[in-house]
Amino acid sequence: MKICRWFQKRRGNILAALLLTMLCGTLCMTLLTHTIGHQRIMQIRRSRAIALAELSDSLNLETHQMFQTLNQADLHSLQNPAKILFSPQTFPDHDSDSVRFSHCFSIHFHANGNLKTSFARDRILCRQQEGPFAMEAEIGCTFLRGAVPVQRIPLLLKAEIPDEITTRSWLRSMGVEISSGAVPVVQPEGFDLNLKSLAQHALDLGDLKLTWAEIRRRLNLPVMDTQLPPGVYLVRDPQRVHAVLVQGDLDKLEFAGYPAYQLIRLTRGHDTYQLEYSPGGGILDCWISDSLTAAEFSESVVINGDCRSVQVLSEKGAPPPAFHCDSRILLLVSGKVCIDSSLKRGELGVRKISAPGLSIVCGKSGVFQGGAQGIHITAKDNVILDAGLITSGVLINSAGSLNVNGGVCAADLENAGKIQVTPVAGDHPILGNLTVQNLNMIESIRLLRIEEVPRDDME
Repeated sequence: MKICRWFQKRRGNILAALLLTMLCGTLCMTLLTHTIGHQRIMQIRRSRAIALAELSDSLNLETHQMFQTLNQADLHSLQNPAKILFSPQTFPDHDSDSVRFSHCFSIHFHANGNLKTSFARDRILCRQQEGPFAMEAEIGCTFLRGAVPVQRIPLLLKAEIPDEITTRSWLRSMGVEISSGAVPVVQPEGFDLNLKSLAQHALDLGDLKLTWAEIRRRLNLPVMDTQLPPGVYLVRDPQRVHAVLVQGDLDKLEFAGYPAYQLIRLTRGHDTYQLEYSPGGGILDCWISDSLTAAEFSESVVINGDCRSVQVLSEKGAPPPAFHCDSRILLLVSGKVCIDSSLKRGELGVRKISAPGLSIVCGKSGVFQGGAQGIHITAKDNVILDAGLITSGVLINSAGSLNVNGGVCAADLENAGKIQVTPVAGDHPILGNLTVQNLNMIESIRLLRIEEVPRDDME
């Protein structure tokens, strides 16, 4: 009996040990299976990450080559640049190493008067020749042809460039850099600016001729066909001050942008004229005795002569920004303009669209016949201009480093330092009437997206 009880007890221990062994074996097999599965998942993820990185590099190289081709294209020799450049003849489907590129083009045209706009897009599919992965990029390009508004031109210069040098390389040799998304225009032909029409709109003459008689009539002065006496005038009616008109040279033009208003101060000899207004609102203070609180300022300053100094208002402590965040000031000068300081705009905050706080247009226009035209940057190093610079004369940079957040149009360039142009389109309503005729250009090239896409040619 003792032997039977001992045997039964041992058999129970054996069964428990066997069950424990089976449980441990099952657990080990589960862990092994999970480990193998995890390793396979990690391997697939690594393979996918490596494949997508290679496809992304290939796409970036392809888009970079497209950007170079579009930047170097001679648009004036092409009848329809958008249709010719965005085509299989210019960018054919091809294989490169272990990937294949396919292009899908689309072009939309729009005409507005003498301006023809073409919106071209290219969807580039990059897929593995032997593999399940694919990526797609989309490039968008805007072509302008005809009468192009100066506010939409990033950089326009008159110069002769040798055939073996690209436009960007020539600009770099001149000390000029421009952001990659913009295409500069450098052409041997000059360009005409219809400043007479711009002055008519700024002075609210409508379709009337730009003559001294009409200007005097608009200012409620005795009508005669002789120049105005030297001085500072307001072109106004009860609802609006259209422009500040300066007859003769102006010694100093100062700007200051405060949170609630914009200040403009003009100095001519011993006389000072100050205007404070809320952009888009009423005039808060003016040098004349009449109340103008119900009148809105169109933010135009017209000078028939030279503007010897443009600068931010000098104050004790840190100077204010030159422009209120909503200011869009037009400065039309028939002579020469000298910029003696940085001209920055205030903080944009949220829901604000960036635009130059000041657009300087320099050139002769009808009865406004100053001396030599040009814009001269005389400020010290590290100058920042939130402004568009437009002149039918020469642009001179005497400073070391100049950053222009706006467009640049000049018939000639003299640069003693470095110029960085970050194109920012202007939106002054009057300046929208100023165009460069017979211009053929690319306004912008953008990489719109780059992403992984499923293969539709594989199971």
